[in-house]
Amino acid sequence: MKYVTIYRTTDITEVSGIKEIFVKESINFKILDTGTSSEENDAGLTATESKIQVEEQQKEKAKRILTRHGYSGNDQYFETTHRSRLPDSREKPMIGKWMIFLLVGLVVLIAIILFTWFMIPK
Repeated sequence: MKYVTIYRTTDITEVSGIKEIFVKESINFKILDTGTSSEENDAGLTATESKIQVEEQQKEKAKRILTRHGYSGNDQYFETTHRSRLPDSREKPMIGKWMIFLLVGLVVLIAIILFTWFMIPK
C-alpha cells in the first residue's frame, strides 16, 4: 500500500478532528511528524508540522470528506501547508506607547494625591 500526503497542519486539534472523521468513514490513514507529547503541545514548545496520509486509491474520497467537513477553502490546497483557522493564543499582546504613558500618568497622579493628603499640616 502506498500512502500519499493530502493535508498538512501544525494544529494538533485539527489532527485529532481529522483522525476522528477518518475512523468514522473507515479511511486507512497515517499521521507523520507527531512525535511530541501532549504536554509539549499544550505548552507551545513545538511547531512540528503533521502530515495526514491516506492510501493512494482513497485519496479523492478522503479529500471530498475533508472538504465536506470544512477543512478546505477555495484559496488553499490540501498539498500545501495549511494555516490554522484558530487564533494563536500565544501571540504577544499589542500595548501601544500611549497606554504606557497613561499608566505612568495614573501612578504619578495617585502619588501626588497621597503626598498632599499626608503632608498637609493640621
